[in-house]
Amino acid sequence: MRIYFGAYWFLDASIPLINQLAKRHSLFVVTTHTAMQKADASGSNLLVPHLSLRCETPIKLKNPLYWWQRAAGVWQGVKRFRPDVIHLQEVADPFLDWLILRLKRLPLVLTVHDPTPHLGEVGFMKYYHQRRPLIEAVRRRADWVIVPGGDTRRQLLELHPEIPEQRVTAIPLGIYDYFLRWQRPEHSERPGTVLFFGRINAYKGLGVLLEAWERVSKECPAARLIIAGQGYDLPNYRERILHDPQCVLIDRFVSPHEVAQLFTEASLVVLPYVEATQSGVLSVAFAFGKPTVVTSVGSLPELVEEGVNGLVVPPRDPEALASAIIRLLRDENLRSRLKEGVRRLVSGRLSNETLAQQTEQVYLRAIAYRRGCSSA
Repeated sequence: MRIYFGAYWFLDASIPLINQLAKRHSLFVVTTHTAMQKADASGSNLLVPHLSLRCETPIKLKNPLYWWQRAAGVWQGVKRFRPDVIHLQEVADPFLDWLILRLKRLPLVLTVHDPTPHLGEVGFMKYYHQRRPLIEAVRRRADWVIVPGGDTRRQLLELHPEIPEQRVTAIPLGIYDYFLRWQRPEHSERPGTVLFFGRINAYKGLGVLLEAWERVSKECPAARLIIAGQGYDLPNYRERILHDPQCVLIDRFVSPHEVAQLFTEASLVVLPYVEATQSGVLSVAFAFGKPTVVTSVGSLPELVEEGVNGLVVPPRDPEALASAIIRLLRDENLRSRLKEGVRRLVSGRLSNETLAQQTEQVYLRAIAYRRGCSSA
């Protein structure tokens, strides 16, 4: 197949799939320099060389060059590359969405990562509501929709009952194994290290974790909590974190080298989310074979099986979260069993080969559906 893959957003989540698809198909990948820098600030080539890649420069909407650049990218992807299918990672880009709506003859597969903005994402919430009519029009236009989990599928269908449920397929995020290239032999697991990583917004539940940590730090005095990330919610807890000698705060952009070191050194990774769809942090933790403690929100429990590859606790429950963290810190045999469970998951149903095959099947269904619409 010839696949036009648009990853203006969510390039980091798309890299494993793109590289796997490129082994068997011709790909034209469009992204932005911002997305490339977010995925890899060090300049390493994360995408395989045997694909066509177009990187666009971030330009404000008011600048006429923005419209020209987007149009040129779509023209190259459609007219010159001549794809069999377009796969777009959902983006609230007015001109791009407008162009996509007019490409009615081409099959469109749309990946919707988040049906609505997460709790506390104030900036994106305003952005989303301003462009909601166009976002929803593209969702309805899609011949097939991919979501990262069964619960996300439920959320999308409740929001859009007009979308036929048989044209929405759940395929989980791949394993972010490209971070493994930055592992170094001098780095190893540091016993007692708990890692909270990623964007720190209200839905990530940092406040719940800090409440739980009061008990963890008393019962496990050798433990330490690494909090690495930035976000709207961090200022609410900064002083509390800085005054805890068992906490380390890294409140800046974390380079891929540092990401690899943090996950290598962690004994476990904690995701105390109060609301979620899926999580790229979980995909990184799985790549490094780390057991996780997650809350039973969104599609997280679909991947983290209690006592098999991690522990699952109710959201907004500091006591349950503390108990799970303490249990993992104290029980080395349990951690070893969970690590083995992660390895089985990564090599089985979450392997990049398996997920690429599932995506290929979606492409074929979208192509068949579009042909049926065209001949009707």
